[in-house]
This record gives sequence, structure tokens and C-alpha cells, in this order.
Amino acid sequence: MKLFVLSFGRTKAGKKSPIMIDSLAKCENYKKAREASKGKAGNGFHEIAEAPAGSKVWRQKSATVGGNKCQSHKNNGYISKDGFNPHT
Repeated sequence: MKLFVLSFGRTKAGKKSPIMIDSLAKCENYKKAREASKGKAGNGFHEIAEAPAGSKVWRQKSATVGGNKCQSHKNNGYISKDGFNPHT
């Protein structure tokens, strides 16, 4: 399977950092979903390029522990510069 890199940057000509390495269809779907959002990802520029030889499937990890959904069990909280802070 041929792998591709989806990269994101705040400017069109600026440096772009990789978000994921996967098949072309999955990269295009994720790019479309991110561009539709009104947040930080919707304000930048995405680029899909062929991955270097020897690459493995990779996705950037989420910054939140357990996701953004409200859950009634432990591990609800947020990550700041000081580490994990549980919601009270």
C-alpha cells in the first residue's frame, strides 16, 4: 500500500508539520473533516504528499486524556503546561 503524509501549517508557504501518515483516501477524508471545522485547523493550510520510503502508518495523538466527551468516570480533565488537571 502506498502511504501519504498529511501536513498542516498556518501559512501557505510556511513550514508545515505532519499530522498523519496513511493511505491517500484516509488522508483526504481527514483533511476534509479538518477544513470543515471552524477552529484552529480550519484557519490553516493542508498539504498531502507521498511519504518517504520505509514509513509506517502514524496518527498524531489527541492532546486530551480520554477525549473531549463528558464522562462520569475518572480521568476527566485537561492538560496544561503544568501537566494533567482533573475537573472538579
